Amino acid sequence: MGGGGFAFKLRIFRDKLAALNLFGVIHVPDFYLQAALRLEPELSSRPVALLDDLSAKASVLQATDAARRAGVVAGLTSTQAMARCPGVVLKARSRPREEAAAAMLLQCAYCFSPNIEATADGVCTLDLQGLPVAGQWEAWARKILDALAQLQLQAQIGVAQTPLLAWQAARRARPFLFVGDAEPFVAALPLESLESAGPVLEILQSWGVRTVGAFLALGKENIAERLGPEAAELFDLASSRRARPLKRVVPAAAYEEEVEFEQPVETLEPLLFVLRRLIEQLARRLEMAWLVAAELNLRLGLCSGAACERLFVIPAPISQVETLFRVLRTYLETVRADSPIASVRLSAKPGRPATHQFGLFDATLRDPNQFHETLGRLTALLGPGRAGTPCLADSHRPEDFRMEPDALAAPRPQEREDNEGEPPAGPALRRFRPPMPATVEMRSGRPALLRSAAYTGPIARARGPWRLSGQWWDERAWERDEWEVQTRDGVLHRLVRQKEEWFVEGLFD
Repeated sequence: MGGGGFAFKLRIFRDKLAALNLFGVIHVPDFYLQAALRLEPELSSRPVALLDDLSAKASVLQATDAARRAGVVAGLTSTQAMARCPGVVLKARSRPREEAAAAMLLQCAYCFSPNIEATADGVCTLDLQGLPVAGQWEAWARKILDALAQLQLQAQIGVAQTPLLAWQAARRARPFLFVGDAEPFVAALPLESLESAGPVLEILQSWGVRTVGAFLALGKENIAERLGPEAAELFDLASSRRARPLKRVVPAAAYEEEVEFEQPVETLEPLLFVLRRLIEQLARRLEMAWLVAAELNLRLGLCSGAACERLFVIPAPISQVETLFRVLRTYLETVRADSPIASVRLSAKPGRPATHQFGLFDATLRDPNQFHETLGRLTALLGPGRAGTPCLADSHRPEDFRMEPDALAAPRPQEREDNEGEPPAGPALRRFRPPMPATVEMRSGRPALLRSAAYTGPIARARGPWRLSGQWWDERAWERDEWEVQTRDGVLHRLVRQKEEWFVEGLFD
């Protein structure tokens, strides 16, 4: 029992020691093609060829498996590709989609290792030193592959003792390959895997050298003597012991997706269909980093060259697709563009989930996002400035207020200083909302008779008028005369005259 426990501990120590010098590489095959089709996964099973552009002489860069089986390979022109496969779908490279795919690859890798390198397009190298997953690399790689699959990226992962070996392993992984013994693995590699553009490979192939192992068996000194320093560099590149430091990067906290439409969009349904896919991708990327969307920025590029841009502040930051989609749909139902939509870009500002500690008697909204959506629908129905929270305006006009559309949090009550006096006591005015129309008969410049739904009859006493006016310099000019009158039944009323019309504004208690 004691010997077995010691052997087990020794194996764990050996695994941890080996992990000190391991590197991993995430490789996305046909990266440009996958980036172009990421938001159109239904095309992955169809024959698709990716071109530099859509001109007649554009050459094929990459193609799907269905297209390759039909004879469409890299280097063909678009005309040749259509001749070999009449049903092939031609797609142009999309730089915005490639940038988004590269960003999400780095962001995904950064969730599994703090030391990463953007090695090439579709290739990310990870330093695995210190990761607590020694001996469980396949399970670790499966988590990365599953996360990328949710983002519509199919990848391969290799783990080895040097970055170059890990890269070679990733290219041959199905979908994961761990290289424990480097020498036999390197010896079996084909010579073309070194990817040298010089004439050295052609000379070696003419000598009958077909594998990296046969090349290394020639010896570095012999190779350098016959083929020069270029061959010596290639020998070092092929060596299984050659290591290099990583050019470490930290992925930018940018979450953005963009689509350029091949045919301009004129109706709401196809635009919402695309936006939902963009939101799904952004939500997955945020959830992968344990973040939520605090803001959304929507930009619609129009065929006329103009742009329609809108910033949405999420009241309760969240990453749920349905909630974020409703925010955009409510706004887009009110948008009227002067020309068709050529492109759409959606970006999210990440944030942390909001947490609040409320008091014993404090109340909060059950669902702030749903309340915000309701306000948006009311604004679309009633018009801007007609739905929201009323706030007092800085004006002498009685009951003047403005609408705050996004005032979701209740304002804090203003604390009164201890030395402030008590408010003056007096009868309270009970207002009619809206004021009650009235007819007033004047005698000697004072109200004498009142006809209204509240009272009809003579006026016993009257005080006033108190004249108020303001904003005479623009079209919002206002003026009013206030009277406080007492009818014969002893009730006090406030009468208001505005633009030669009389109203009963309220009663005094």
